[in-house]
Formats: sequence, structure tokens, C-alpha cells
Amino acid sequence: MDKISCIVLNYNDAPTTLHLVRELKELDVLDSIVVVDNCSTDDSWEQLKELEREDGGRVYLLQTGKNGGYGFGNQAGLDFAAGRLGATHLMVANPDIHITRECLLRVKEALDGTEGCAMSSAMVRDPKGNPQLSYWKLLPLWRDLLDTGLVTRRVFKPLLTAPLKALFPGGDPGCRLADALPGSFFMLRADRFPEGAIHSIFDKNIFLYYEEKVLGRKLRDMGLKTVLVTDTFYVHAHSVSIDKTVGKILAKQKILHKSKLYYYKEYLHAGPVKLAAARVFLAAVQAEVWLLTEVFGLRW
Repeated sequence: MDKISCIVLNYNDAPTTLHLVRELKELDVLDSIVVVDNCSTDDSWEQLKELEREDGGRVYLLQTGKNGGYGFGNQAGLDFAAGRLGATHLMVANPDIHITRECLLRVKEALDGTEGCAMSSAMVRDPKGNPQLSYWKLLPLWRDLLDTGLVTRRVFKPLLTAPLKALFPGGDPGCRLADALPGSFFMLRADRFPEGAIHSIFDKNIFLYYEEKVLGRKLRDMGLKTVLVTDTFYVHAHSVSIDKTVGKILAKQKILHKSKLYYYKEYLHAGPVKLAAARVFLAAVQAEVWLLTEVFGLRW
């Protein structure tokens, strides 16, 4: 019998997490909700304990011993849900999303119905209903770098993205195969991974950003597919939780560049020369961001 468990990671953002978990508790298709507090430095843990007093046994609270970032915290939740709770389908959800029962079931349907597929998600919209980035191509190093620059990503957009209609079909007409999906919401099917692989899905050396492309690479290397449902969507208030902990754009850009360089070395197997060139390019991008945010006062 299928058992769906949802992992929600919190760091210093209990109000947003509580709001989502209370929404999720209304979804009768969820067997369990695992809330992981990533060693918050505020009173999040005490606030989250309200869930235990409210719940009839479907909500589980975990606390990590350190803030190891997105992958570290979500892996703790996956390990608990797959191991202790015996979940067959593992759903990862950022606190700043909204998802309906219909969307959840549709994502599960596409996952189960696409042969060799181990991961699925849906289209993304912002709270105003505007379409957002819902998938990525896995690019070689130089094209991935071009996708970093504020100017280059616009100039070279045709080389860096694939239109939705160009993606290969999934198990039914309403879904497509994608290389990588956003980490704000996705579902995994545990029995389609090699034995034990579900417990090392995330790379704990990455604190924030690029987890999605790492996960895409890992699934590709295991011969597994990733499917995007195109006929339903969820809502993501992008970076609400991140902005509360890493506020400045420059600081977030610095973390992004560190994760990129790690990804290039460990997953694209870039040597010293390519990595040195990448550092030069990323330094230019950082200067571009500084100019636009600190001098001209732009925000995005």
C-alpha cells in the first residue's frame, strides 16, 4: 500500500512553516508530515511544538544538530520518512509553497505512470498567478556559466533553455521529461532507486543552491527519469524563507557561486584550468550584481 510522507524544512521561519503544515494536515492523502528544524537560532523549535499538541499523530518533529543547509536538513527528513515511517512516496516541500490535493495526486499519478521515473513535480506559479521557472536543462560548464550572468543569460537564452514543447513526453499527454526540477516541491518514489540510494539523495557539502542540478545529475547517472506535470501547478512565494536568513542579494550570489564551483568540480569534473576561468567569470558577475544593487539600488 502506498504511503505518502511530506518533508518540510524549517530554519528561523516557524510562522511560514506552521502555516504550510496546517494546510497540509487538511490533505487526507498524506500519511505523515515530517517537520525538520535545521537547528534554528530563534524560538522556532518551541513554536513548532504547537504541532504536536494540535495533531493526532501524523506530524513528526525532528531537529538537526547543526544548520547544514537545504540538503542536510531535507536528507534527515527523507531518512526518517523512508526508514522509520516506511513511506513509499517522499514529498519535499519548502515552507513558502501552496499545493492542492489535486496537484499532489496528479504529480503522484505522473510519477507512477512514467516508466523508470523516480522524481516528479508540477509547473510553478508565483502568488499572483504568474508562471515561474519550472525546469532546467543540464548544461555543460561554459553554457551553465552563461546562465549565471544577468546580461549573458538574456543574450544567450536560446542556447540555455528548451521550450516546454521540445521536452520528451512522459507517461501521459500531460507530462514531460525534464533534466532538473526546482527544489521548492517535488516527489520521489523510493522503490525505484537502487538499494540504499534514497539515503544519499542530497549532497550535504552544498549548503544552498544548485541542489536541483546535483539531484538531476544523480538521477541521470542512475538511469532514472524526472517528470514534469504540465497540466497542473503549485504556488511558490519564491525565496520567502531564504530572504529571512540570507537577506542581501550579494550574499546570496556569493553562496550561489560557491555551490556552482563545487558542482563544476565534483559533477562536471572540471580541472584546474576550467575552474580558474570559471572563478574569473563569476567574479565579473559578482561585480555586476554589486553595481546594480549597491550603486543603482536595484532589487529582484
